[in-house]
Amino acid sequence: MNKSVNERNMSNISNERAEEGENAAAIQEVPLNTFFEILANTHRRQLLFSLLEYDYLDDDHPHVPTDVSSTDERERQLSLRMTHIHLPMLSAADVIEWNWDENTVWRGPRFEDIRPLVRMVQEQADERSMNSSGNDGTNSP
Repeated sequence: MNKSVNERNMSNISNERAEEGENAAAIQEVPLNTFFEILANTHRRQLLFSLLEYDYLDDDHPHVPTDVSSTDERERQLSLRMTHIHLPMLSAADVIEWNWDENTVWRGPRFEDIRPLVRMVQEQADERSMNSSGNDGTNSP
């Protein structure tokens, strides 16, 4: 009887190790550091926050906060950075797909992998924004 219990325990351990290996392999496909690097920039975060809500972004679905693009020169600089740095980085990680000619961005094949992390960061940003505006969500007199 002890032998069958031990055999079952060994089998369970083997199955757990196999599952851990599969999970580790999935994580290694897109390193967690890449996700954090993607989320490190406010403009990339804003774009990803928008993609949580919209399937795609184009000129009719702005993804840059208005206060960021307040001047023509700032808007031009941001546009250059988006085109040459941010969008290529997100595209290389397969988080977005991007059509340069049509100025359209949509969710890439790996977007669902990063969605929970993006949502968590968005919730934290919303909470900080609410707290910094003096509104803690309570109804005090």
